[in-house]
Formats: sequence, structure tokens, C-alpha cells
Amino acid sequence: MKLFLDCLVILLLYPVLNDGFNINQDPFERDICNLQEELAKLFKLNKFKLMNTDKLKKILDQFNVTSPEDRSFIADKTLCGTCMLLVNQIQQKKVTVTYLARAVCKIYIALATLTVSDFCEDVIRIHLPTLEYILNNSKILDAELACSIILQNQQCYYSKPALKWRLKVPSKSLKKIPRVNRNEDRKQLKILHLTDFHITPDYEVGGVENCGYPLCCKRDVGNPVFGANAGLWGDYNCDVPPWLFGRTMLHINQTHKDIDLVYFTGDIIDHTIWKASINDNSNLIYITFKTLFETFPNKPVLSAIGNHETAPLNVFPPSEDGIEKAGLSAQWLYTLLSKLWSSWLSKESLKTVEKQGYYSYVVNKKFRIIALNNNICCNLNWWLLYNTTYLNEQLHFLSTELEKAEKNEQFVHIITHIPVGNKECIEPWEVSYNNLIKRFSHIIKGQFYGHTHTDELKIFYDEKHIPINVGYNGASLTPYQKYNPNYKIITVDPYSYDVLDVDTYYFNLTEANKHPNRTPRWLKLYSMKNAYGLNNLSPKDINKAATSVSTNNASFNQYWRFYVRDGDASLKDGCDEKCKNEVICKIFTTVSLNSEKAGCT
Repeated sequence: MKLFLDCLVILLLYPVLNDGFNINQDPFERDICNLQEELAKLFKLNKFKLMNTDKLKKILDQFNVTSPEDRSFIADKTLCGTCMLLVNQIQQKKVTVTYLARAVCKIYIALATLTVSDFCEDVIRIHLPTLEYILNNSKILDAELACSIILQNQQCYYSKPALKWRLKVPSKSLKKIPRVNRNEDRKQLKILHLTDFHITPDYEVGGVENCGYPLCCKRDVGNPVFGANAGLWGDYNCDVPPWLFGRTMLHINQTHKDIDLVYFTGDIIDHTIWKASINDNSNLIYITFKTLFETFPNKPVLSAIGNHETAPLNVFPPSEDGIEKAGLSAQWLYTLLSKLWSSWLSKESLKTVEKQGYYSYVVNKKFRIIALNNNICCNLNWWLLYNTTYLNEQLHFLSTELEKAEKNEQFVHIITHIPVGNKECIEPWEVSYNNLIKRFSHIIKGQFYGHTHTDELKIFYDEKHIPINVGYNGASLTPYQKYNPNYKIITVDPYSYDVLDVDTYYFNLTEANKHPNRTPRWLKLYSMKNAYGLNNLSPKDINKAATSVSTNNASFNQYWRFYVRDGDASLKDGCDEKCKNEVICKIFTTVSLNSEKAGCT
């Protein structure tokens, strides 16, 4: 389960569910049936069970959302109409957030075939203060805005004033490429890319891996009658045992002694979102960065914040006295990270970490790294229902830093947590970010992120649809859900700072658990350059490879294997045509509501 208002979206969608489809159904029934697969895709559920229609309608009748006169009969508008009806009912105080959330929990549990529900009240309790503050104080909240942000759906997008703003991009220069003075004695730069640890401190070996909760393999969670077989090195339904994290860092330290830099693109905390707390999160964040410091004592570790780091999950509010007085600020996280990152960052960089978790790091006179906290643009950051323009602060910073880099003839890498184009970041951020990439593509040599747990690419295009930049996903150390753990080594040209190759290392979780007395056997899964037969990793060549993935079954099957890192559970499930279309669309989409590829919005 993601979180409370994530569950709200389930309720918004759930009128689409029934027990089957037949030609004799009336138009309304047929329309709502057609949306059920959209529901599964939205929540990334590989398997789900449809609710009995009568049972579902009994729950929804409490909110008057099932009668045809209250909703559109157009299939792709049904979701939108239901969403706006429910938001209006909450604003008009016809129902409370808590009342709605409890109904959502019943529906979610049935959909996900979970067998317990006690975590729902904890999720509601954690998120309720934020939601009530926003409902009581927002000056921009209405049904159209809320549904445009939460649903990220082209058929339910209203150009509200709060969504119309765009960053003003600096005027175009001659786009002069910085001068490169080569010295053949200089070695290639090696960058370790780590992401999405999701460490479970209370992981239980032999624990229940099918526990009936959203996350399993934890002490005192689930009934062992249903199978207590959680492996020593992890499970495809679970997050990372702390000793796996430690052993992985030790393995990397011993195996890759030529690392120059470390990129960590976020997510330390596991998926036990019903127990998230500032104290617990702070402790685990401290331990994790202490381990990184001790593992790489002489290497800069440059990090981006993950959406799981804050408590509650996903909420990154603007800086306001009222929010601070209400005890809802995320300042505790920024202050903590500014202290933990002080070993690697300058005092100037730490000032912006304290503001909103972003910074710029100068590696040398030719190379700059810009780290963003783009969790603030996520549609599940409820504070966007209160204020959308505070996102501008980081975009302005990115623009200023890119101008500075251009003036100083520097090349740039950008690190952040959430990839754009996956229907998560709101449109003003995505459009503004894409405009900055277009403007400064001549100096931006790579973008690096995580969040999805999948090994995927992003290709950025200019106004003439020419590929100009590439984003690389680091995938995840956690096997949740159904992936093998991995890390990446990025080889970078020491003069142009072009990405020369990306090597992905993984171990097979099934095999590792068969040998609990042996450290997992890490292997190279693939070299991007070799696997796709590329001369280089230029946007043009990456685009050719991506085109092959989208048109050639053998190429796609290879991409899919890498996407899930040969995870046994994922390979067993397979990837049907709809899955294939989704995977391909992600490559070519960097503005969620306006993809470069037809049929991908």
C-alpha cells in the first residue's frame, strides 16, 4: 500500500471494477469495466482481484458515486467525475477524510488480496494532520485542481491558475561547447550509482514472506501458518535486511577500488509506511550515511533525498510559520541531512540543503554536479493542493547553476530521485525542467535518478524531436517488488564528462538464499554499450537502441530482462502487450501529459 490518499485514488477509480465483462451489460457497466486495468497500472500491481460488484457498490453508495445521474458515462471521464464528486463532498463537509479513508481501506484490501487491515488506521493517523491543515487553509484547493494533480490524467486535466506557471528559461546562447584540453595521463572517471536501499531494521530470517500486509518479512508481522520462509538475503516481497546493505557496501569497497565519486539517489526507509516516524527515520538515515562515510572515507558521496525519507511519506511542505507552528514542517529532515552531508559538501552547498534539500557541488573547474529534491513535485505530495509555486525555488536554482556552469565552461551531471514523465511530477515542474534540459543540453552530460526500482532509460528531445539528452535509472538495492538487487558503475570521460558506459552488477536472490552461509555472488549483468552494440552512449545512439527496443521483440526482451535484473519472480510473471507498451512509453516520455511517442499519454 502506498499511503492514505494514494488509497483515495483507488476509491476514485474503483467504480470501474466488477466481476467480469459481457456484451449484454449496459453502457455504464461496460464503461466502468474498461477502466479496471488502468487501476492496476496506476498502482503498479502485477496481480489484483476484482471486487464483487454488489459489495463494491454497497461501499460506494455511502458517497452517492454509483448512480448514473451523478457521473459521466464516458469511460475515460468516469474516474474524473468520481474524483471531483468526492473532493466536493469532503470540502462541503458531507463526509470526513477519516470516514472516506476507512472505506478506501476496505476496497484496497480486497483489491490487493491482503488479509489484514489494522495498518489502515495507522496510515490515516499519520497523514490526517497534514490533510486537515490543507483542507482548512488552502486558498487554491478545488475539485478540478485536486483531480488534475492526484490523477495525472490527460482526460482529467484542468488548466487551473496554480498549474499554469512556467519557469522563465534564460535566453539562448550560442551553445558553445566548453573547451577541452586533453591530457592522456588522466584516467577515466568511475562513479558508483546507488539507489533505493529501503532497509528493514526488523527483518526476520524465516519470517512470513506472504504476511497479508503491504510489506512482509518483519518481526511479529503475519501468521507463520501461511509460510515463514523469508531468506537470509531477502525476498521478492520484502525490503533489504540491514546485513545485506552492510555486505553490499563491503563488497563494493573491496571490488571497485577505483571509484572516484558516489551518487546515491535516495530512499533509505522501507515500505512500512504505517509506522513512519521522525525519530525512527532519523536514526536509520544517520546509520546509513555513517556507513557510507566509513565505506568510502576519501570519496565524495553526493546524495538526493528520497520520497520515503520524510515522515509522513511523500510530504514536503513549503516553508511557512503556520506550517511550522502546526508541527508539519520537514525542516527536521533538511537540518539532519545538512549535518550528515557536511563531510562532503561546502558551507555554501549546505545552505541550500537547509532550505529545501538541494545543492550544487563543484568537482573541479570543468565539472559540476547539481542535486535536486524533486519529491516536492510529486502528485502524492499533498502540499501541492495548498501551494504549487514553492517548487519554483529549486527550478530557479537549477537555472542559475546551469547559467553559471555555462559561463565557466563547465559540464554538468544532475542527480535527483523521481524521473520525470511517469505521471508523478506535476506539469509545471516537468515542462519547466524539460525546457531547461533543452536550453542547456550542450553542457548537461547525464541525469541520474531512482525511485521506480526498475532499470530504465529516459530520452529527452528538442523542438525538432531530435534526441539531446539521456536520463539513467539506478534501479534499486531492494528486491521489492520482484527484482534482483543491483548497483551500477558509470564510466565517464575525464575531459568531456560524457557517459562512456554503464555497468550493472546484480545477484540472483533465489540462488543467494539457497546458500545462506555464503555472501551473495555478485555478477555483471550487462554493459550498456556492449549489450546494445553501441559506438557510444550519445543521445543519438541511445535513441537508436531505444527504437530497436520498441520495434524488435528480441531487443525488447533483453531490455525487459535488464529492467527487472533477471528477477525470477518478474520473469515468471512475464510482460504482456500492455506491460510492454508501458515499459516502452517510459523511455520516450519526459512530460507525462505530452509524450514524444504516439499512444503514450
